[in-house]
Amino acid sequence: MGIIKRACLYITRKKVRTLIMFAIIMSMSLFMLAAISIRSGASEAADDIRKTISTGLVMTMAEIPGDQVFKLVPDDKGEMVRTLKVPLLTRSHLEELLDIDGVEGYYTNQGFETAYTGLELHPGGYTSTLEEAEKQGPENQAGWTEEDIASNETYAHANGFYIVNEGKWHPFFTNGALELTAGRHIEEGDSAKAVISEEMAERNGLQIGDEIEAYNFDFISGERYGSAFKTEVVGLFKINFQQDLSNWTSEDQILDNVVFTDTYMRYWAQSEYNTYYGRQVLGRESYDILDNLTLYVEEPRMLGQVKEKLMDMASVDWSYYSFKEYDRDYKAAAGPLNKLARLSTILAAVMAVGLGVILSLVLAIWMRSRQREIAVFSSLGITRRKILAQIVLECCIIAAIAFVAAGILARPMAALADDVVSGSVNEDIGNMPYEVEINEGSGSIAVNKVPSERMALEYHLTPEAAGGVFLVILAVILISVIASCRRMIGRRPKIL
Repeated sequence: MGIIKRACLYITRKKVRTLIMFAIIMSMSLFMLAAISIRSGASEAADDIRKTISTGLVMTMAEIPGDQVFKLVPDDKGEMVRTLKVPLLTRSHLEELLDIDGVEGYYTNQGFETAYTGLELHPGGYTSTLEEAEKQGPENQAGWTEEDIASNETYAHANGFYIVNEGKWHPFFTNGALELTAGRHIEEGDSAKAVISEEMAERNGLQIGDEIEAYNFDFISGERYGSAFKTEVVGLFKINFQQDLSNWTSEDQILDNVVFTDTYMRYWAQSEYNTYYGRQVLGRESYDILDNLTLYVEEPRMLGQVKEKLMDMASVDWSYYSFKEYDRDYKAAAGPLNKLARLSTILAAVMAVGLGVILSLVLAIWMRSRQREIAVFSSLGITRRKILAQIVLECCIIAAIAFVAAGILARPMAALADDVVSGSVNEDIGNMPYEVEINEGSGSIAVNKVPSERMALEYHLTPEAAGGVFLVILAVILISVIASCRRMIGRRPKIL
C-alpha cells in the first residue's frame, strides 16, 4: 500500500482527529490571511496618501563654529559682511537647484520674528492677562508694575512674522492648513512684502496694497525701539481648521495673527537689534547663506536621482550637510495606516508561531497513541523517511482543505479583525485635520497634518500573498511533525 493511500485512509478513519486538525489549521490560516489582507490594504492606502502629499529632500548644515567657514569683511556702507571661506549653499544657488529635473519648488526655514504692530489681533494670553488685571482694579494689583503692564500691552499687539523666500512652498500652505484667497504669495526677490490672514485684515480694515508698520521691542520691558519695518500687504490667506487655543497661547502664536514676509525682515530685525544693543551690524548679504533647504520633488521615486544631481554640483561642499527625506506630512497623515500594517504583520507572525506550538503539542500527544502503528510499519521494513512522509502528507492534505476554507472566509474576517485592531490604531484621530505644535524654545509654531477620519480599506489577497501564507503553513507543519515524531519513528513493537 502506497504512502498516499495510507495517508487518505488514516484521515477518513480518524474523523475526530481530522476535524480537530482541520479546525486548528483553518483558524490559524484564517487569522494569517486576514492579517495579510489588512496589511496589504493598509500599505496600498498609505501609498495612495504618499502620492497626494508633497515629498522632498531636506538638506541641513552641520553645526560648525562660524570662524571655520566665515570671515567678516567691510562693505561700502561700513557694515561688516559675512563671506564664505568654504563653498556653502546660498540663495545664488536656488535657480540652479530649481533647474534639476523633478524639483518642483523649495522651502528654507528662515526663522521668525516677533514684532509690535499695534494692530487689533485675535486675542490671546497677553490680552487675557490684561483683562484680568483690569477686573481686579488698581487696589488689587499688588505686584503689578507699570513695566509689567506695558510689556503685556506690547505683546498683546505683537505679531509673529514668518520669513520665507517662496510663500507658496511654506509647509503651512503645502499641507493645506492655510490657503491663499486673494493677491499673491511672497516671492523670491521681494522686499518688505507681507501676506496676512483674512481675519486680521477684517479686524483692522486692511486690504491688498495697504502698509503695516512693525517695531522691535525689548522682550522684558516691552519698550519699542528703532525705526519701523514698513511692509506692503500683497496677499490674504484663510485658515482651513480651528486652532485649539489655551489661556497661555500668546498672540504671536495664533495663526490668525501670523504674517508671512520676505527675507528683508530678517536683515531689518537683526540690524535694529544690534544697533540698539551696541553690537556689530552685519550687511544684508550676510543672510544669503542657507543653513537648511527642502527641495520638493514630483515623485518619491525621483529622490535618488535628485540627490545625485545635487552631489554633482561642484560649487557646494556637501560634506557640511546632512540629507534626509521630507516626509513629515506623510508620516502624520498615514501614521495610523502604517501602524495598522505593522500590527497586522505582527499578528500574522504570532499566528504562524502559535500554529507551530499548538501543532507540535497536539501531534506529540497523538504520536503516543500511534507508537504501535509506527513500530509495526518499521518491522515491515517501511523506512523512517516514508513513515515521516506519510504523517507529513496527512497534515498537508488537511491543511490544503483547511486553507481553501480559510480563503473563503478571509475577506469578512479581515473586516472584522480590522474593526478590532483599528480601535487602538485610530485612538489618536481627532476632529481636526491639523494640529498646532509650539516650539517651547523659540516660540515658533508648526502646523502638522493629522488624520481626522478613518480611511476605508480594500481587502484583497493576491495569489502571491496567499501562496506565501500557504508555504509558511506547510513549513510550520513540516517542522512540527519532525519535532513531534523524531523519537517515535523507528521503534519496534515490544509485543506483537
